[in-house]
Amino acid sequence: MLNIVARIGLTVLTIVVALGIGLLLRRAVVHRLKDSELDDWLIQTLGALVILPLLLVAALASPIIITWDINQLTNVLQKVFPGATSQDIKNFALNLFWTLLIVLLALGLARTFMRIIVRRLAESRLDINMRILLGRISAILVLILAFFWILSLWEPALTVPVTVVGIITVAISIAIQDIVKDLVAGFYILIEHPFRIGDQISTANYTGRVEDVQLRATKLRIVSGEEVTIPNSLVFGGVVINNTFYDERRATISVTLAQEEFVQDETPALILKTLKEIADVMAKPEPRVTVSSMTGMVSGYTGSASGYTGKVVSLTVRFWIASGQLTTVTEVICRLRDALPNADLVVRESAGDV
Repeated sequence: MLNIVARIGLTVLTIVVALGIGLLLRRAVVHRLKDSELDDWLIQTLGALVILPLLLVAALASPIIITWDINQLTNVLQKVFPGATSQDIKNFALNLFWTLLIVLLALGLARTFMRIIVRRLAESRLDINMRILLGRISAILVLILAFFWILSLWEPALTVPVTVVGIITVAISIAIQDIVKDLVAGFYILIEHPFRIGDQISTANYTGRVEDVQLRATKLRIVSGEEVTIPNSLVFGGVVINNTFYDERRATISVTLAQEEFVQDETPALILKTLKEIADVMAKPEPRVTVSSMTGMVSGYTGSASGYTGKVVSLTVRFWIASGQLTTVTEVICRLRDALPNADLVVRESAGDV
């Protein structure tokens, strides 16, 4: 009989050899699958599975090597699981192993299917929102199939999964009502696509470019540079303005000046002439100037250098520009300031803030 030191040394050697062979096989598998379309999670999982059987064999062989008695291993397991037979322990170990294996493979396959579907459908003209939706649905289906596969391994009584599913459903429906509303709203947004990724939209509180449309939330990069995540229920239930749906936008500027500086025909003509000299102001539809009000004793008017508080005339200037042209409104304001140095100029419907 070998002494205890030799047995321990042989056990350590067995584990080291098994680990070394497993690492070499894992490296070969990962290197071979790197160029495939498989998700990195699945590749790493398959690499770990190559090592796992060798380590399992080494772990089972270790007590046998030390004691040279396979019955000793059975005795240890029966102490851990009192009242269980050897066959019960074997079945439990196999079910546990297959459960872990199914979970790891399901996560990897779900992510892989989602990537493949989104990438393959990119070659078609299908909307990107729809491609993302189909990819996520495929991932969820894979996880559901894995769940039922695991149930078939453990073979629980029919009332057990039904009761568990019922309790979980009621708890979830009460606890995450807002999340469910966001998911339903996200589904409708992805189906109806009132806006697409890359569009610039305005909600009740934010204006920005759509970066991503998820089932639960919509992500915007607002004009100041930050990323904002808005729950889909707020987007779907509120008013959303798609600033880039059309190629052109109308801008409105309010011009206020003293009545004695206003000439009925000459002042609007001067404003229109100034607008037509700006290249980025669209010729069609034509710019328009209308008199919106004529009032007296307006103390808030500060256009005059002397703080004029007499009668004033308010004009509304409307013109069309290309969507997203920030500098055009600024240039119009500067040109009108040169043409009407004593007027107050206020942007009423600004295309510059988007």
